[in-house]
Amino acid sequence: MRVGVIGTGVMGKNHLRVINSIPEFQLTCACDINKNNLEDACEPYHLTKFIDYKKMVRLVDAVMIATPTESHYRIGKYFLEKKKNIIIEKPITQTLEQADKLIDIAEKNHLILAAEHPERFNPAVQYINSMIQNPLFIEVQRLGSFSSRSLDVDVILDLMIHDIDIILQWDKSNIKTINTSGIPIISNKIDIANVRLQFDSGLVTNLTASRVSQKKTRKLRIFQKNNYFSIDYKKQRVKQYVLKDDQIIEEIPEIKPVEPLFTLWKNYYRSLIGEQHCNVSGHDARNALQVALRILNHIDHIEI
Repeated sequence: MRVGVIGTGVMGKNHLRVINSIPEFQLTCACDINKNNLEDACEPYHLTKFIDYKKMVRLVDAVMIATPTESHYRIGKYFLEKKKNIIIEKPITQTLEQADKLIDIAEKNHLILAAEHPERFNPAVQYINSMIQNPLFIEVQRLGSFSSRSLDVDVILDLMIHDIDIILQWDKSNIKTINTSGIPIISNKIDIANVRLQFDSGLVTNLTASRVSQKKTRKLRIFQKNNYFSIDYKKQRVKQYVLKDDQIIEEIPEIKPVEPLFTLWKNYYRSLIGEQHCNVSGHDARNALQVALRILNHIDHIEI
């Protein structure tokens, strides 16, 4: 299966490395308008390099689109119309209308459109998935240090959308109330935000995302009747606290560490060969985008 990567920045380089490590894929080409990035990222591999992504078509069966968000729709539409499968970095597009169009083209052409939401494939998340039943309260902290890489979008679309996608897999009821606050610190967009969502099911979530923190934190806590889970995304570790005989018992399961991008690409191959669709689908990515955009529309933007 021939694969190319469009965009060879930090994430593009990671995708090149992972794709090259999977025998089922043939890494054929890469593209970037920044020649220095392109040369640096492609140096370890034998592949064809392009400045113009349209020239990649004859060399690929699928492409990874790891470019700024504003170009996702344009590039994705081009390859889908050329009957090529695609994976797009999150957020899938800038607007819901764009996402709907890509989903429609993919389905009409029987192609696999997936979105790169790697936390879905974090071993800690995958371990607890089957144990999440009727969560009552979810708390998330996703804090990171400054990076100029994703300043084209707000922190909600940059970081918080990872956790939005996870939560939407566990509770598919409607969101009835949204309370938000956010502040621009290092850009003209929201750089730190806190969001409280209440679902029709009764679930309440409290999400904090920041790209101006000194310490990188990736924590998720899920509370449900008689037990709760504490997840460290970064360490791929789960702590489970269970009520037994009027005592809280801590359990720390042994989880084999696996790079989420590796699982993402192995699953994408399974989807491509028709085994099953086991990636974050275009519909899933659209749902996460819809909630993220609702949050942005509600946000109490504090000027400083």
